[in-house]
Amino acid sequence: MELKRFKDIIAIRKPTSVDSFDSIVAFHASNLEVAELSLEAFEAMQEISITTDEQPHLTPHPLSDAYNALNDWNEEPSSTQLRSGRITSQIKNLTINVSQICNLKCNYCSAGGDGTYGAPTLQISIEKTLPQISFFISRLPPQSTFSISFIGGEPLLYPHAIKAIYDYTVNLCLERGITSVFKIVTNGTLVSNSETISILRTMKLDLTISIDGTRDVNDLVRPSKDNNSTTDKILEGLRLLNEDRGNISLIHFSAITSKHNTDITSNYLFLMSLNPDSVDFIFDNESFDDLLLEKFITEINNVAKIAWQKGGERELRKIRTFDHYFSLLDGQQRVENHCGAGKTHLTIDAKNRLFSCVWDPNDLKTSVGQHSQIEDSAISKYSKSLIELNNCNSCWARYLCGGGCMYINNLHTGDKHNKSVSFCKKTRSLILTTLIYYKIARIEQQCSDTEGGIL
Repeated sequence: MELKRFKDIIAIRKPTSVDSFDSIVAFHASNLEVAELSLEAFEAMQEISITTDEQPHLTPHPLSDAYNALNDWNEEPSSTQLRSGRITSQIKNLTINVSQICNLKCNYCSAGGDGTYGAPTLQISIEKTLPQISFFISRLPPQSTFSISFIGGEPLLYPHAIKAIYDYTVNLCLERGITSVFKIVTNGTLVSNSETISILRTMKLDLTISIDGTRDVNDLVRPSKDNNSTTDKILEGLRLLNEDRGNISLIHFSAITSKHNTDITSNYLFLMSLNPDSVDFIFDNESFDDLLLEKFITEINNVAKIAWQKGGERELRKIRTFDHYFSLLDGQQRVENHCGAGKTHLTIDAKNRLFSCVWDPNDLKTSVGQHSQIEDSAISKYSKSLIELNNCNSCWARYLCGGGCMYINNLHTGDKHNKSVSFCKKTRSLILTTLIYYKIARIEQQCSDTEGGIL
């Protein structure tokens, strides 16, 4: 694949065989526009690598039509439909650690290695949590949206706590004219419990099940403490949900790619055979293995090809990463913050301490408050956009990435705002793959009906 850049425009040319190439896809990084590019314009651009942040030096060619066309597009004002990615600091998303213990011991666990974050806590205090929720909801205007994600450890060890918090939040939001949204992230092994599944069916929420692939892989990387098959337990819960999912809105599979689990293609085919609404493949946060990352990128591209061949855009967008980028491009929505940490999002750990990031309970020094008391000095450092804080202003992927992940930056570099090269490489690669399929879906289909122009 050839990758070139002209100021704020990048272009990709992908070989289809030894001596032929696909059409050239161009992307305006600031305006979030995708176009097909002529060979003349492509040759006027400067070659870059996937790890290049800065705009390359260009030699002006004032008599070149291709150069001038590129320059005109680069300077083109943003569309009136382009939506800013700036967000106002107002907490409207909470992640709640229902329990900081787990019935599994995944070999790549980022939550202290065992789901405890280094501080095992059986169950969050409902009596302390409800006033926290009331505090944050009371600060939102009517017609806002307030969301809660329940995590662990393993949150379904205590389904009654989830149900109590859910019911309280739904009723309080109804009183204030606020929309409430819920998600549970679970390892899926307890869904088949009769009491648990009965509670789940009463709640309108998205259910994310962490399952990494085929039985042999999943049982290896996500072993159960009772030595029984983790996968068999998940499959039994899914069987019951397929019979009756009740009010559950969506079932999503989240699969981690680690050194023990690299065959994403086989895992994708297995997971899709279970008929989820969506699936995603996440690269192991703690991996520093460049070869593993290359394998991940290759496998994801292969999975995208399989999905597209099976069902075009609809099937491709069952992979959540691609759906996310398609939505941003369609909606002309810039992203200036990879996450809402400290701005719109806080995490409540199982002892009701407040953190900006879902992974911060690993380090108590990063706490930004407790109960309903927020330390303004701890929160104020997140006031700028992550694009600015992480020095991403010259990156062509900035408005689709949103400045990168502070947690991964810190893991890889020791500084939340010092960029992880591997994270940038992975993200840009996924965006490039998205752009290729987006061009097919939006431009080639339109050109089949009308004569489309090429820059």
